[in-house]
Amino acid sequence: MIEGDHQPRLPCRGSPFAAYLLLTILALCSIFAFEALGSDSVGSTDEVLGETVAGSIVLDVYLDSEGRALIVGYLETDRLDDLAFLGGSEYAHDEVTGELYAKSDGLTSAQGDGTWIEFEAGADWNEVHLAFYLPAHAGLLAVSCSEGLEYSVIEAEDSLKVEVLGYEVEGIEVVIDYDLAG
Repeated sequence: MIEGDHQPRLPCRGSPFAAYLLLTILALCSIFAFEALGSDSVGSTDEVLGETVAGSIVLDVYLDSEGRALIVGYLETDRLDDLAFLGGSEYAHDEVTGELYAKSDGLTSAQGDGTWIEFEAGADWNEVHLAFYLPAHAGLLAVSCSEGLEYSVIEAEDSLKVEVLGYEVEGIEVVIDYDLAG
């Protein structure tokens, strides 16, 4: 060592081996980063726990006085067979955007002046946001929701809006009883 030259130096400084090693490390890091970004937990199976994660469900359900429902919104799932509310419905679901459009006669039931809607969607949901718009002049009798879901009722235009929210929910069950005699 030359006297006065006390600066630390990296081994192999300037060698092609160090440059290749650095490029290899960067390439491996970028591959792992792309794999992490490309993996999608929506509709996938957690291999460690074996649980299915369905994603999010954000829907508006418009009901008329004849018991028909128009359902529009978004849902992230690849398991439409777990969604009981789509049974017997005409629907279109875009798997890329998650957009859903459905018409159903099977969500509501009636007895006398009382009518109720039963909405069910199996699987586990990260986020649930449902808005049910009751027919004009309907009177709300009762609302019940499965565990983990909360609801609120507000007046919206010419009808009542029952809004249901939840996070990290195992299955969705909502029953709304209302009276059309009003």
